[in-house]
Amino acid sequence: MKEQYAKAPPPPSPPFAKGGQGGLLFAWEDAPRSATGRWVRRLLAALVCLGLFLLPLFGWLAAEPTPYRDPGGLFAFTPPEGWATDDSGHMGPGLIAKGPADAAGVEPLIHLTHEAAGIVTLDVRWQTLLGQMRFDFERLRYLSLEEHEEAKPPYMQALYSYGRADQEFVALSRLVLSGGRFYHLTAVAPAEAFTPLHPVFLAAFDTLRIGKP
Repeated sequence: MKEQYAKAPPPPSPPFAKGGQGGLLFAWEDAPRSATGRWVRRLLAALVCLGLFLLPLFGWLAAEPTPYRDPGGLFAFTPPEGWATDDSGHMGPGLIAKGPADAAGVEPLIHLTHEAAGIVTLDVRWQTLLGQMRFDFERLRYLSLEEHEEAKPPYMQALYSYGRADQEFVALSRLVLSGGRFYHLTAVAPAEAFTPLHPVFLAAFDTLRIGKP
């Protein structure tokens, strides 16, 4: 006759084992999978995926430079990221933005000024400005001249080099006519530093918005 042995009780479940002592972490897996539970899990998964998708966007927005808005509501302008701004008016109404200085202590800058246009046309003001620049700068040499009267707003643009105190500089100048006013933007940097800054200057010029946003 076969001997009968009593079955030993199962060993206690280790902590955090499924369904055992301390297994609250996994307890929801043992619960009946109702339609509501499945819907909640799908919603949580969707929210996580959405957060991962939007995270780079929020980082990009946080890294965007802060626009400068004219106190009188005439214009808004976004200087390059990290540049200091000065609107004290010591160089006329408008704004000066300065970038980090180079090894010689020279700071690239963007100078924005504005004035009422009156009955003066864009072409007349532009020709006057070109003559004025020839008078003001030593060894001035125009590298390119552009006319964009079909643009909205219309503008003229010049790229030129000049000398000052035995150093050569390159400048990008744009004259815009909008809202009955001329807006003159000039970006200047030492000749050896201008090439990498050229697209930065153009991008900053394109941020000019006339009037209140």
